[in-house]
Amino acid sequence: MIERRVRFTETADAHVQREHAWWRENRDYPDVFPAEMALGVQLLAVLPGTGSKYTQGGIPGLRRLYLPKIGCHLYYTFDDHYVIVRALWGSRRERGPFSR
Repeated sequence: MIERRVRFTETADAHVQREHAWWRENRDYPDVFPAEMALGVQLLAVLPGTGSKYTQGGIPGLRRLYLPKIGCHLYYTFDDHYVIVRALWGSRRERGPFSR
């Protein structure tokens, strides 16, 4: 089994920082957010095909992984060496991060 390196785009990093700040200010269990993110990143590193295909984004090979405890999707692409996280987006929104 290949373990890929997981990298975040600048956009995805900004999404994570924003959501984490919101979570710390508005939830009773602030440790849930970093724990759920860590589990999601580890899963993507070892099983990147586990997420579902997301064809509405206009990016070839785009997939998303649902993180149920924080109610968000990680949007990403991958190859043999890297997983590139492109966005973290709340699942309750009526559109994805790449919609216009």
